[in-house]
Amino acid sequence: MNILRQLLLAGLFVTSMSSLVHADVRMPALFGDHMVLQRDRPLPVWGWAEPSERVRVSLGTVAAETVADQQGKWQLSLPAMEASHAPLEMVVSGRNRIVIKDVLVGDVWVCAGQSNMERTVLQSHNAKQALSEADLPAIRFFQVGRKIAFEPQADCAGQWVVCELGSPALRKFSAVAYFFGKEIFAAQGMPVGLIGTYRGGSPAEAWTSLEKLGSVPALQHYVEAFEETKIHLPELVEVYNKETLPAWRLAVKAWEAKPAPRGPKPRWPLSPSTNPRQPTVLFNGMVNPIIPFAIKGIIWYQGENNGLSTEHASEYAVLFPAMIADWRERWGQGDFPFLYVQLASYQTKQPENDWPRLRESQRQALTVPETAMAVSIDIGEQFDSHPKNKVDVGKRLALAARHVAYGEDIVYSGPMVKSMHTEGTKAVLRFEHIGSGLTIGVPPPIRMGQKPQQPSSSLQSFEIAGVEGEFFPAEAIIQGDTLVVSSPEVKAPVAVRYAWAAWPDPRPNLYNRDGLPASPFTVRLP
Repeated sequence: MNILRQLLLAGLFVTSMSSLVHADVRMPALFGDHMVLQRDRPLPVWGWAEPSERVRVSLGTVAAETVADQQGKWQLSLPAMEASHAPLEMVVSGRNRIVIKDVLVGDVWVCAGQSNMERTVLQSHNAKQALSEADLPAIRFFQVGRKIAFEPQADCAGQWVVCELGSPALRKFSAVAYFFGKEIFAAQGMPVGLIGTYRGGSPAEAWTSLEKLGSVPALQHYVEAFEETKIHLPELVEVYNKETLPAWRLAVKAWEAKPAPRGPKPRWPLSPSTNPRQPTVLFNGMVNPIIPFAIKGIIWYQGENNGLSTEHASEYAVLFPAMIADWRERWGQGDFPFLYVQLASYQTKQPENDWPRLRESQRQALTVPETAMAVSIDIGEQFDSHPKNKVDVGKRLALAARHVAYGEDIVYSGPMVKSMHTEGTKAVLRFEHIGSGLTIGVPPPIRMGQKPQQPSSSLQSFEIAGVEGEFFPAEAIIQGDTLVVSSPEVKAPVAVRYAWAAWPDPRPNLYNRDGLPASPFTVRLP
């Protein structure tokens, strides 16, 4: 080997070793081309570099510098900026240089939950029309890659995508999130960023940090379950592979050998290492990586998996507010708006499920500051827990956002029961959010092209109970701003409930004149 070749090889070796010793500045996936940054709020920017390396970040005319800590982590804050449609460049400089292009400044909303938030634009009831009109480049979206984790993760998979015609990514993005974002853009006229982090079949405890679960006595059992699984994970996975999976395969073979009708096919068993129903694993894998990215607020559609029993549905009244507080504390951006969807109607096949109690727990969470609830009891589908009308869900969430987040003086909610008193054998109910007044309404179509229903001649789905506690079907009559409820079976009423079933039948039809449905409820004498 000649001297020149030896020198060249030595140079390559030194260069390769240098790249190992001197780490390049890196950014989380959330910082990328086409991203939207939150207006009117200081902008946290973070990443990794060599320990003690100086890092500078510039965005348009503003800039800031910092030094990476001994673990190589760095974070700084850029000054708040006004909304802008003009594309900017973010330049991150250290030993290397990163240029992030086509950055807009507007409002960023995190869109989270389980399968009804996960249902895509392509799966919505007006998919063809929606996709043909989706030329809205000021709307961008980022879908957090699915991941469960037993430790908080620092980064996630994903990339920002511009909302434009023919985008394959839009077809797979959350329908509720897209229709919400479209309404917000139409109302505010500024760029909108949508960060989708959702996973079907997931309970709220999976989206809550271990520290928060451990700080609430009623939720401590989730911490114990998580730690037990984490400690014994290798053994649990071995049992899954050697026993659970083979047993499932045999069950499937037996099912396939049966003559029709065979009933439901045995469901694929989830491995302990990939089960999204375990406490805190989705917070670790799909929420922690996007904190503390500056945001306007959260929209949330979840609860089905916490309505599997009365015990869990009642617990949701504690768990859900704890999760909201957890996210707000960790983001460190104050009480940002947290807007959520109350469960739609659905004739669940499991008799032990308690969706009415879950809806009531959701209604009770409205005591948490800066929250609002979009009621969807009227647009459910009897035999499908994933109703396809996501347009009205998005619109109702956007109405809530326009009031809570943007301060508009509008009717943003359907009637919410406020109080009950009695007058002889009748219960008199008062409501908040009656808008232009209480009325008998009709639900919007659940399929495109369907004719609107005709309103019923009377209010439906009311029940009343006396001191014995037994509920009877009741007559409800609108009298001004109140509702008078009674039944010949109840002489001394103490409680009234409305739409108190997973699939209320007859269909609930109390609305305000602004077209928004009343929330299901149960109310008692004080």
